[in-house]
Formats: sequence, C-alpha cells, structure tokens
Amino acid sequence: MISHAEFSRTLARGGEAALSTLADGFPYGSLIQYACDAQGQPLMLISDLAEHTQNLLIDPRASLLIWDAPGQQDPLAVGRVTLIGRAVKTQEGLEDYLKVHPQAKPYSSFKDFHLWRLEVERVRYVGGFGHMSWVGVEEYKQAEPDPVAALAHGVIAHMNEDHADALVLLAEQKLGKSVENVKMVACDGAGYVMIADGQTVRLEYAKRCRSSDELRKEFIRQVQAARKAQPQEVIRPPGGGDHAH
Repeated sequence: MISHAEFSRTLARGGEAALSTLADGFPYGSLIQYACDAQGQPLMLISDLAEHTQNLLIDPRASLLIWDAPGQQDPLAVGRVTLIGRAVKTQEGLEDYLKVHPQAKPYSSFKDFHLWRLEVERVRYVGGFGHMSWVGVEEYKQAEPDPVAALAHGVIAHMNEDHADALVLLAEQKLGKSVENVKMVACDGAGYVMIADGQTVRLEYAKRCRSSDELRKEFIRQVQAARKAQPQEVIRPPGGGDHAH
C-alpha cells in the first residue's frame, strides 16, 4: 500500500493551489502557482504588490490546499492535501520552481517578485470519503512522490476505452457478483480504483509498479488470473438430462 505521506507528496508535485493567508485575522484565499523543493515544501514566486504577500509580511502563517484533478468525478471524492506552516523569503529553489513553471522566468528578474517557501509544520491528507489523516511532517518530507501518478490519466483513459471488458471481469471477481457498468477512476503505483454499478472497488497489485511497462504486465497478470478463476461452463446432453442411459 502507498502511505498517506506518499499520497501527500504525490499530490504536492507542483501546479496550482489555493493559498490561505491572514488578513486582519480572517482567512484570505488566493489561487497561486507553486512548485516544491526536495522535501516537498512549496515554493511560490509572488509579487510584493499581491494581497497575499502583504498578508505574509505581517503574519507568515499560511496554508496551501492542493487537490487532484477531479475530471468527471465528484470533487469531494478526489484526493487533496493541506500543507500548514510559515512562509519565508528564500534565495534557494528558483530552478526547481522554473522547472514546473518555465513561463514565469521573466518575472524572476523583476524587483518586486520574490521567491517564498512555506516551511511545512502540519500536513492533512484527505483521499476521499473515509480516507484521511494527519501526516507526520518528517514522514511527509522523507516520502517520495509516486512515479505512476504522471501516467495515471493516460492509463485510466486507455483502460476505460480499450479494455472495458477486462475491467468488468476484474470487478466481478472482486465483488463476487455480476456487474454491468465499470469505469476506472484512479490509478497509482500500488493499485487502482473502479466504480462498478455505483460501488467503489479498489484492487491492489501483486507488487509495487513504477513504470508503464510494469503496469501493463500487472494488468495482464490480473486479467489472466481472473479468467482462470472463472467457473467452467457445464455442458449437458440434449434434453437436459445429466445421467447416462
């Protein structure tokens, strides 16, 4: 299984997020772009003129809410992580930031733009309904992002479009009953999630996968095993009898 710390680091790879700062004691939300340093601490290249920057200069306490792309899913059912800490100006990490946001390079030379780092003190992970926890800060910093996350959207689309029959077979074996409508909705290095006739089903891999080739081999293994486990159809003689004459 992938730990909540690994899921949190995977979600916090870099992109867009909601930054909450304090404005006269009230939470103030902003949409920002960010990247992360080697310990998963968010880096933000922001203008001194921005309202959230003015708030941080007065009170550095802040939080960053990061969420997975929901696609067609219920947005409350997808993973998200909230990183809580204190923001400080930093001279390190600009290269990491520009790798994620190369279009921001011109701003890095502006005198009124500075790089800030959110020094994480608390981590709250929510992986959908019933899957949540406070993650230890050191556990979060030492965890590695799941490499399969970058492949997930392509894998999900491929399985739903080209291997719908295999998903039905796998879901039926897991649930022990017939199903009609099955759709893969999530995929990570330890397993994947399907919605089968409205019911959530998660299947784990036999071993951790870290590449598209390993995923392909594992799906083939699972489908072959599921087919072997199917009960053999009993062939009866004409007339419905099952005894020798």
